[in-house]
Amino acid sequence: MHLFGIEAMEISQVVSLSSNSSEVTLPPEVYDSLERSHLDSLTASENGVAYGRTTGVGANRNVIADDADGSHGMRLIQSHAAGSGRAYPIDVARAGMVVRAHQLSQPGSGIRPAVVVALVDALRAGRVSPFREFGGIGTGDITVLGELAACLTGLQPWSDGIVQRFAEPFDASDALSFMSSSAPTLGLAAHSLERLATVIKASWTVAALSSVPIRANRQQWSEVAQSTRPSPGVTECMTVIRRLLDGTDYETARTQDPLAYRVMPFIFGPLLETFGHAVDETNATINSRIENPRFTAGGVWHHGAFNLTSVALAFDTLRLAMCQWASSSVARIVKLNDPAYTDQGRFLATGPAGSSGVMVLEYCAASALEKVRTLAEPSSRNTTSISIGTEDHAPFASRSVAATFDVFEAFETVVACELLTTVRAIRGCRTATLGGPMNDLLEACSALPRDTEDRVLVNDVDRARSFLPALADLYSLGQ
Repeated sequence: MHLFGIEAMEISQVVSLSSNSSEVTLPPEVYDSLERSHLDSLTASENGVAYGRTTGVGANRNVIADDADGSHGMRLIQSHAAGSGRAYPIDVARAGMVVRAHQLSQPGSGIRPAVVVALVDALRAGRVSPFREFGGIGTGDITVLGELAACLTGLQPWSDGIVQRFAEPFDASDALSFMSSSAPTLGLAAHSLERLATVIKASWTVAALSSVPIRANRQQWSEVAQSTRPSPGVTECMTVIRRLLDGTDYETARTQDPLAYRVMPFIFGPLLETFGHAVDETNATINSRIENPRFTAGGVWHHGAFNLTSVALAFDTLRLAMCQWASSSVARIVKLNDPAYTDQGRFLATGPAGSSGVMVLEYCAASALEKVRTLAEPSSRNTTSISIGTEDHAPFASRSVAATFDVFEAFETVVACELLTTVRAIRGCRTATLGGPMNDLLEACSALPRDTEDRVLVNDVDRARSFLPALADLYSLGQ
């Protein structure tokens, strides 16, 4: 059972509840706190201007809203439910609902508690509203949340086509308070980070495996090398690779390896650190109260905390770091296919002369790498000016998070191609004796085909993906 308004929420909880939200609740004491906040907001609004409640929004901020018929709130809801583009998966859409329920359970938005109860009831009933890709620019997912409000009030069907009303029409105290959030983007961020955590860790174990068939110089991962420019990420990944190589014996082939091996910790270490920062920033923002305005201390407080520049920068930097690491992965694949480094056949082929072996995995990985590079373009370098110039800055955090969600498959493909090439190379290596941890890594991939004749490799790439979670677990054992 998850108690909204009582506990802080982290990425893992968001992802878990997005799969099963049947046991969430709003405790009575939280309801009472929200009721007091709502009543305070009504008093504060009577004594001053409250953006979106007593006024219009955007360039209409200086227009006193006509709410004589009590429909100002629903006019805002209906006019803002205007998103478009692909719909994200059901669990991602529900994650946004979970985050929004968590945020609204904190007093200060001034929303009627009945609206929060309606959202929690919809989650318990397994309802999901569409999360369409286009609409957010990093200042609030108003289109997605407008559509969620329309679903809650029975104006729009839920994602499964069913119309089920959970809430009465929103009034002026509800509409902007409900939509003033980037909860859907944060739900998408949670799912992006949760699945990236596995493939990122697995990619380091694959790189460690790949060092054996080229008989890499282990000085480059020594404690001395680590001390030259230490950082938390560098320290962690160097510790892991030393432990994974424990007991493995081979004669070092060269004084200095190609950079794709020699500088591995100084590429992967920053990736770990940027990933950790994206996690911290996402967790912090999930637990922030960023509705504008806030109602507290008897007053109305207007602010700009809804701007998610920090989130945009965190995810932009993460994708750039992923691009650096994926580039080094492709470089290692090329080296593993070169007899000068492995003393094996060209492209690790064993068939008749001219056999191609795993050569085309280089093409597959390079193609996927180009998508990683394309999606690594920073969204935060752009901005816009809309609403007749009133809203003249946007960080595009929503686009940055979307690009991070989309980069997963391409990044995973690069790692899978390196794994396939590495496993074939290490199986054909006759100049190394594997220690326990390396044998564990290789055993985790034992179901990969052993046939080295030229044949269709499509299924091999897909199978390699399936072994990455096990390799990620072995990374953790090396920590």
